[in-house]
Formats: sequence, structure tokens, C-alpha cells
Amino acid sequence: MADDNRLIEIMAELLAEARETRAATMRMAADIGTVKNDIAALKEQSAKSNAVTGELRLSVMRLAEKIEEIYHLDQRVRVLESLVLPKPPPLQAA
Repeated sequence: MADDNRLIEIMAELLAEARETRAATMRMAADIGTVKNDIAALKEQSAKSNAVTGELRLSVMRLAEKIEEIYHLDQRVRVLESLVLPKPPPLQAA
């Protein structure tokens, strides 16, 4: 009889542990669902960021081309100015 009571106690403890384990598993499943949603949102945001980065890269390349074009135009204007405008007289020492 004492052995039967001890077995019942052990089985009750195992049942309580199993219920705790099941509750913990359910919480983990809910957490996993949240993590999956967060990952999906991060993937979407990453795709948008990559697209914006590509557009920004293209804009910077176009800006560099324009700067180079302006530099070459400036060089051409300097050559034309040196040909057209009179040279300033040399400075006299006092």
C-alpha cells in the first residue's frame, strides 16, 4: 500500500512536470511565431533598403559624371579666357 501511494505521488509529480513542459512548449511556439513574423518584416525591409541603396549608388555615379563634365568645361573656359582676355601687367616692385 505504501508502495502504491509512492507510485501515485511519483506519477502526480510526472504529470505536473509534463503540464509545465507542455505550457513552456506552447510559450515557445508562440515566441517562434513572433520571431518568424519579425524575420519576414526584416526581409522585406532589407529588400527595400537594397533597392534604395542601388538608387543612391546610381545617383552618386550620375553626380560624379556631372562633376567631371563641369571640370572639363571649366578647363575649356580657362583656355579660352587665356586666349581672349588680355594679360594683366606685371606687378612693379615699390
